[in-house]
Amino acid sequence: MMHCPHLTPDNQCEVACQLAGCRVQTTPTACNACQNNDNPCAINVVTIGMALVNKKRRKQDVTELEALLRNYMPDEDPMPATLKMSSYRPGPGNELKKMIAWFAKPSETCNCETRVDTMNDWGAEGCRRNIDTIVDWLLEEAHARGLPHGRFTATVARSLVNTAIRKYERKFPEGAPEPDQDDPEDEFDR
Repeated sequence: MMHCPHLTPDNQCEVACQLAGCRVQTTPTACNACQNNDNPCAINVVTIGMALVNKKRRKQDVTELEALLRNYMPDEDPMPATLKMSSYRPGPGNELKKMIAWFAKPSETCNCETRVDTMNDWGAEGCRRNIDTIVDWLLEEAHARGLPHGRFTATVARSLVNTAIRKYERKFPEGAPEPDQDDPEDEFDR
């Protein structure tokens, strides 16, 4: 992480925390973007975006933050197209989502994003304890999309979940981060 007067020892961005009214973890990528902003280490597109994403994840009103963000965005595009918490939060769910993204995109009717968040909340051990539920979710989505969903597919799904858990653990060997910790590999969707 960079040196910033608003960065706590446990990687909380105090600026984003104040805007969101809750704890907001940051990442080296977010810190670099903030440092390179015209208004570094202060209220800017990066800190507002982190606050906005955290409030959305908590299903809180974001009207004020969206209006504030519009004021800080360049004139050509007043608002990002999407602000997804999955872009800011590591976990086994995000790892699984990345692994299957090439053939299974979330649809308007699926519970994919909620399930990704649930897996991230559970962490590695929780996902291991709930692997049957996760496999059932994958089979349910496969069935809904007209994809194979039998015993062989269940075996493949279980393998994918275990691989996602291991990938997550390799990236975060110290253990599961707090629920609002950012994923250093993901960035703002725009």
